[in-house]
Amino acid sequence: MQYPVKKTREARLQLAQKIVEKLKERYENDLLAVAVFGSVARGEDKDFSDLDMIAVVQQGQGVADDFNAIVDGLKYAVDIFSQDIVLGKMTTVHMRWPFLAGKFVTAVPLYDKQGIFASYKGIFQKFIQNDFAPYVRQVFVEEIFEECNKFINTTDTGDRGRVHYNAYHLFTKLAIFLGIVNKTYFTSAVALPEQALKLPINFPSFQLLGSFVTGDASYDTQQLRNIVVELLCEIISYLRSSNIEFEVEEIIFKSM
Repeated sequence: MQYPVKKTREARLQLAQKIVEKLKERYENDLLAVAVFGSVARGEDKDFSDLDMIAVVQQGQGVADDFNAIVDGLKYAVDIFSQDIVLGKMTTVHMRWPFLAGKFVTAVPLYDKQGIFASYKGIFQKFIQNDFAPYVRQVFVEEIFEECNKFINTTDTGDRGRVHYNAYHLFTKLAIFLGIVNKTYFTSAVALPEQALKLPINFPSFQLLGSFVTGDASYDTQQLRNIVVELLCEIISYLRSSNIEFEVEEIIFKSM
């Protein structure tokens, strides 16, 4: 067999149905639902796309398994979760949250007699009614402030390749941060730049950094440094205008 192996959408869906039947045999009445997510769920799979699936079971608590394999040149992955794990992933906000939430909300069920996956959409909509200020503060302090300053340090070296690589890395983290600020999810890593640049709460300098990452504009090291410095100032201005405190006056070891 010559790799990579071209596969049709029909071949992926056929394999998905076989996996559903195997899961039914394995979990019997404990199997609540099975769905595809990712490119197959969106109808955007290409010749060499893999197959991503989620199975939800009611067998005990804390079930979180994943199985990966290659069958006749087609790679598949099946995540198996109990309901408590799914709910925890959907309602625990961190840097992976916009992708994890999107994974469950956009999944297309292949087996779901109780409407489990439809209920996840409602859970998501209810959850984002909460105040996200604590989450925004946490991610800014833990990730964004540090990454912006690291990038600015990188521009001092004059290493153009390192600066450009870190610009892509920083843009990804900033895009995820904006997903949290906007209380939304992303459908895929590939679609991240396009979706993040269109979010309603946004920053002018993020748009400039995005134009560099997407290849629509070219900036030298000093220009990229200036963009990130200004972007950090824009984010801080937004936090202050939203009454989100991110600095402390003394060393403390308790929740703010």
